[in-house]
Amino acid sequence: MIATERMDYILQKLEAETTVTIKEIAASLNVSEATIRRPPRSTLFPYTTIFRSPLGNVAPLITSEKLTEHMEEKNVIAKAAASLIQDGQCIFLDGGTSVAQLVDFIQDKRIKIVTPNLLIPRKLYNMDMDIFLIGGRYMHFHESTVGTYAEKMISQFHFDYAFFGCSGIELNNQLAYNDDIETVPVKEVAMRCADKSVLLADSSKIGKTSVCRFASLSSFDNIIIYEPENLSIGFPSNFTIVKE
Repeated sequence: MIATERMDYILQKLEAETTVTIKEIAASLNVSEATIRRPPRSTLFPYTTIFRSPLGNVAPLITSEKLTEHMEEKNVIAKAAASLIQDGQCIFLDGGTSVAQLVDFIQDKRIKIVTPNLLIPRKLYNMDMDIFLIGGRYMHFHESTVGTYAEKMISQFHFDYAFFGCSGIELNNQLAYNDDIETVPVKEVAMRCADKSVLLADSSKIGKTSVCRFASLSSFDNIIIYEPENLSIGFPSNFTIVKE
């Protein structure tokens, strides 16, 4: 089956079923999951959008697939977060693309960065900035490190600010969610070591849940989100809603 035929098959599955995962599609076509994720060269729209269809619950995108998702929103959020950071501070940067965008707005600051996020050193051009890469078990899905070794390293630092990403923010139960339970302990340790914890989320995360609970919304000093379409939703006092 050629790539365009695969895409037609996937679209038909999305229309016919309420739940579709990459693993199931790969098995039904007898191909690898990597093949399913790979876009046809002739495709004129981002292939990953099929796996974000509102028609069903779908597997989360890997970090490399998120690099072009909601980038305008992420830049606005990152710029607002960067305004909190002062020279001389030590900050923790969580995994994920929303947090990685923060680097673009702090290149001129004299700070120390501690991070398990391997996207971050790739974006740095200020070689005078101190950066401590956290070791541990590498997770290709998230482009970051996890595990007891990572947690131990993080616990040795003190952070003025710790910046986090998430997979969803549920307002009814006031919870932030994550799509992989192995990354949660790393986040929790960093929160305990920080004077202030800040959550970053684009508008697609509002009203969403995921595989596991990360933290209560009240545990963050600041939650910076891009203005969602539904402005009738009430937000707690620790939310900062940005637009431009």
